[in-house]
Amino acid sequence: MRKDGWAACAAAANLVLAGVGTMPVAHSAPAYDLSRQELEAVLADLIAWLPGGWDSYPQIHFERRYRTPAEGEHVHWHHIFERIDAPQIGEVVFYGQINEGGRDAPLLHRSQIIYKVWIDEERGAVVINGQGPADPEKYVDLHERPELWSQVQMRDPAAINCDFLWRRDGEQIFGVLDAKVESGRSEGPGTCAYMVKGTDVKFVADAEWVLGPDVFWDYDINLMSGHQFVGRKDRTHIRMYRSRGYECTVTDASGARTWHAHDRGAKLAVKASDGRELQLLLLRAHLPDAAGKGMFDKLHLMLQASGDESPLHDVERAPRGPVELNALGVGARCAPIDALPPMHKKAASAGAR
Repeated sequence: MRKDGWAACAAAANLVLAGVGTMPVAHSAPAYDLSRQELEAVLADLIAWLPGGWDSYPQIHFERRYRTPAEGEHVHWHHIFERIDAPQIGEVVFYGQINEGGRDAPLLHRSQIIYKVWIDEERGAVVINGQGPADPEKYVDLHERPELWSQVQMRDPAAINCDFLWRRDGEQIFGVLDAKVESGRSEGPGTCAYMVKGTDVKFVADAEWVLGPDVFWDYDINLMSGHQFVGRKDRTHIRMYRSRGYECTVTDASGARTWHAHDRGAKLAVKASDGRELQLLLLRAHLPDAAGKGMFDKLHLMLQASGDESPLHDVERAPRGPVELNALGVGARCAPIDALPPMHKKAASAGAR
C-alpha cells in the first residue's frame, strides 16, 4: 500500500516544489493498463479530493509526544490546493502553496505552483505539469482571489522537464514522476533527470504523492550533481491531513471571544484564572489511547502550557463533531462549520505579505 508523495519538476533554476532529492536506485515497478473510463475516474477523484487545506501538524504532535524520528521531527506544512478557472492555462487547473509553520504562518519561499492536468491515454495516466506562476508575489493566496484567476500564467511551460503521472492503487490515487524524454529516465521508475540548462550539472528528482479523501502523504527528494539539497535523509514522507473549519466560543481571564479555527492543529493563546499563559489546541489526529496503545482517529480539544505538547486537560470526541472544554478558568465550545479560516489579508498587497 503506497504512502508516499510527489514533486513537480520545472526548470532546475526555479525548482520550487516543497520537493526534495535522494540517490535513486533503478528498480522494477508494477505495470498499469488503464482504460479511458478508469483514467476519467482517477481524474474525478483528483478533482474531488485535492482542493482544500492539508496540514502535517498531526504527524508533528505524535512525534513530539510519543516518538521522534532519528533525523528529528518532520517539517510543519499547511499545503493549500484549489481548482481555479484559468482557461488560458487549461481545462483542469489547480493552484497550490505551502505555509511553513501552519495556516497562519508565512508563505514558504517559491512554493506557489500552478498545476495543469489532463488525461494521456497513450501513457495510461492522468498527467500533471507543475510550475510557479509568472509574477508570483501578485498571486499570493490565489486560492481566495478568484478575480485574478483569469490573469495568472505559468512562468515558462516549455521549460518543464518532468511529468507527474497519476493512477489508482486500491482506494487511493498516487502520482510519480516521469521524464518527458527517454534520456531523463536513467535513474529508474518514479524519477526524472536532466541537465541544468547551460551547465554540466545533473538534476534528479525522486517523488511520489498519495492522495485519499482525508489523507495526503508527500515524498519528494531532489539531487544536484549527486548532492541532496532538499528533503530528508531518512527518505520518509510528510503526512498531511485534510483540515476542516470550526467556530469556537472562548472565555478566559481576558474575557470572551470567537475563534475561527481548524481541526488539524489550530492554536489560541488563553489566560487561566490563576494568570498563567496557556493555549488551546484543536486537533483531529490518530493518537494512542490513554494506555498508550494503538492509534485512534479522534478530535481533541486540549489545554496546554505554551511550548509543551502534552496536555494539561484533553477532551476527546468523535471526528467532525462538536467539542467543549472547561478547565482552569478557560472555557471553549467548538462546532464544525463549512469554511476554513481565511488566509488572504485583503487590506494588504500580496507583495507586502
